[in-house]
Amino acid sequence: MSEQSQTEPAMYGHRATRLLRSVIQESEEYSKTVGQHLMVNQTDLQAMTHLIENGPMSAGDLAKSVGLSPAAGTTMIDRLVEVGHVSRESHPTDRRAVVVVPNPQSVASAWQRIMPLISASETILDDMNEEERAAVEKYLALMLTAYKAEAEK
Repeated sequence: MSEQSQTEPAMYGHRATRLLRSVIQESEEYSKTVGQHLMVNQTDLQAMTHLIENGPMSAGDLAKSVGLSPAAGTTMIDRLVEVGHVSRESHPTDRRAVVVVPNPQSVASAWQRIMPLISASETILDDMNEEERAAVEKYLALMLTAYKAEAEK
């Protein structure tokens, strides 16, 4: 038994639980690496992720999506504009409103950093048989449900 496993609480008894925790920790480190590559902090990276996934958003919606007040959201957007990752553009249907639009070059740069990891995940899953994939999917779906339930408490 390793030193680490001797000191871990009983709730980390299953190897799968320890591995999931390690994946989460590595994901956090990877996110930091991507943020450094793009020259943004983690909150700004989260905002960019929302823009990449959802397309242009109002400043208020973008701030809300990362848990910031409108004022803090404005500061975050200012930082992203300054480094060239986003622009503020007129809303397509409301002349008074502005939307935050991701820079296509920044989106491409982000995808360039994360696609190797996505491809590796797909390759690993492709190498599994249907039963193995089903077990992984079931475990991850149940863990996602558990995380969401805990977050709502």
